[in-house]
Amino acid sequence: MSVSNKIRGIRHSALALGVVLGLMSVGTYAEDAPAAPAAQPAMPALSPEQMELMKDFQQTRQEIGALEQKLQGIEAEAYKKNPKLGKQRDGLRDSIKNAMSDKNFDAQAKYDELKALVTKIQGMKENDPERAKDIQKFREGQQAFEQRQAKAFQDPKIQKQSEKLRNDVRAAMIKVDPKAKDMFADLDAKEKHMRDLQEKAMKMHGSEQVAPAPSK
Repeated sequence: MSVSNKIRGIRHSALALGVVLGLMSVGTYAEDAPAAPAAQPAMPALSPEQMELMKDFQQTRQEIGALEQKLQGIEAEAYKKNPKLGKQRDGLRDSIKNAMSDKNFDAQAKYDELKALVTKIQGMKENDPERAKDIQKFREGQQAFEQRQAKAFQDPKIQKQSEKLRNDVRAAMIKVDPKAKDMFADLDAKEKHMRDLQEKAMKMHGSEQVAPAPSK
């Protein structure tokens, strides 16, 4: 399992959002923050197969979002009923912060810095000339942060710690609502379907790249 899949396993499958998102989700803002204006090439017309693939992708993403929203409510109740899970989550968060930090980098300080930058950007006007610079600064800081985050998840101790929390959270959620078990299975299946769609899209793009030019 790759590092990204391990992080996904905590963030989505277990939905132990307080572990990663409590410290590290500041990066999600970058998905919504517009990039600095740049000339974009014209988008080629999509084939019917590509249109169908895009429709399937968007629908699956919406279904995953709806499932995650339901599971987040169950997760919150599970943490409320099991205070030990909160301590376990905090312990994992501390382990991640410690693994990310060294004499030249303080994970908590960098997180606070990025979070403050997000707040600043959100309060700026769209036409503020400094806004694009701050967004770029944020993205650069986010990239460095996430690189250290990914490296932290390569630590076998953190992997073991996170896997235990993942399993404990799932078990507690199923006790709160037995339907959560089927929701997890459905979520895992939909995430696999998303990955399959992404692979299919890449193959389609690759075949277009190597396709012979039409004869004149």
